[in-house]
Amino acid sequence: MPVTAQAGKMSWALMRHPKGLDCDLFISHAWQEGVFEFLSKVLHSWPAGARHVWCCMLANPQHLDISSLLQSPSSSPFALALQASTCVLVVPNRHCSIYTRLWCGYEAYRAHEEGKTILIARASNSQQIGQALVETGLAGLVGTVAGTLFQSAMFHPVPVCVTAVAGALSANMKHNGWRMVLNWVGAFTCGVIFVHWRTLHFQQGEDTADTVPAIFSFVEQHLLVLAGMTFFLLLEVDRVNGKARLEEAEQLRHGFQGSIAHATCSEEADAIRIFGEIGEKTGAVDYAIDVLLAAGMSSPTLRETARKGIDVGGAGSAEIAFPFVALVPLSIETIWSIYVDFIYLHDHVHLWSIPLWLFQTMTVVTRVGVLLRLWRSPEDERCFILKMMAKIVALYMLIICPLLAMWELRAGGTFAPDSGWFALPFVVYTSILAFACLGMQRLGTIPVLGPCLLQLFLARGHTAFASALPSRPRSWSMEWMEAETASDTDSPRSSASSSL
Repeated sequence: MPVTAQAGKMSWALMRHPKGLDCDLFISHAWQEGVFEFLSKVLHSWPAGARHVWCCMLANPQHLDISSLLQSPSSSPFALALQASTCVLVVPNRHCSIYTRLWCGYEAYRAHEEGKTILIARASNSQQIGQALVETGLAGLVGTVAGTLFQSAMFHPVPVCVTAVAGALSANMKHNGWRMVLNWVGAFTCGVIFVHWRTLHFQQGEDTADTVPAIFSFVEQHLLVLAGMTFFLLLEVDRVNGKARLEEAEQLRHGFQGSIAHATCSEEADAIRIFGEIGEKTGAVDYAIDVLLAAGMSSPTLRETARKGIDVGGAGSAEIAFPFVALVPLSIETIWSIYVDFIYLHDHVHLWSIPLWLFQTMTVVTRVGVLLRLWRSPEDERCFILKMMAKIVALYMLIICPLLAMWELRAGGTFAPDSGWFALPFVVYTSILAFACLGMQRLGTIPVLGPCLLQLFLARGHTAFASALPSRPRSWSMEWMEAETASDTDSPRSSASSSL
């Protein structure tokens, strides 16, 4: 303030950039947060590709009376900057919902009318993530030690089954404490498997089991075990991030009465003008805010999806465990397998007259296609793709883990599983790429099956099987938030897992 006063009482933004800058990001906040809280949330949540931000406390001259600029809300600096921006970043605070302030409600109205995407800012939780990773890593290390101490015990398929069950439950459960315990259990059993795993020798023709050196099969299969350990570490990252997102959504809801009709304004004249401009569209604005509170993001696509009766609770945030493991560690394992198969088995192993290494190469190419689709998709579609991947890869794991347990029981010698099982990854990743190319909007337009699949992909836990939303838009967002809050507060370590 003293600096800008000495510069002619201009705004900070004008003082720093007299020629102005293009507005990429519009910040909506309520002036209730401290400057450090504000900066930590904005910087941590800064959208990729955005360079310049418009924030009222820096863009408007704080020494001057700007009431003349607010006579018409639609031509105010707020409206013009929001119109020029590509997206809106909402900054929650610990004191009250920003939507208890009418000007913030008006910004939501303008964002809705102009088809802008609204994002929720949150502070960094890297410390909590680091602690969770250390704890889960220690669980895996303890499992490795335990497996070494009891290496003579004969319980080979049991850890595989426990790992599969722990992963499936953790990925679909909402209770914060139980998710943490299940991730520890999964990491522990992965450590046991790493020591106890007996290398499988597959035979698809005469003498093929003897053509591949044992060390290659050993490395390939232990890469899969390490991928399992990575999976549980990332499940912990997802758990901590999910808790942080929930707390920010609770801050955004605190004091909000469900409609901007209850929002207040320091100037009665401003309130009259704002409500006069919004008119009968209050319900539409409330709906956009409801989608934001429930999904963690409000975009034109998510708002349209919600109107079709799809529960979009949590749809604006993505969990990375299944997708990352499928696209990175498993791709590394597949590339290793391609090398081994091409060098040692290219004349022996075929799937329907196609060499196995070529089939695996097509699988890798498909994964690259999924990565490109992720890179080129907007934020809401990217979240959809990651959620869809998680569901399909989880189904694939539930199918393959019992087979691994069965094959491990027969690991004493060589055997020949049906060749069709080796084509399953190609089918899985091709279906993922197909759904990714469809996207939410086109998938939702497929009669009958489309909305059901969209609901299944977006939802988490038992809500994945909900078929429709209640008649009032706000009811499903309220129920989702209450269910998430109840699940989190039941956690025995809910206060220790994240400080956000």
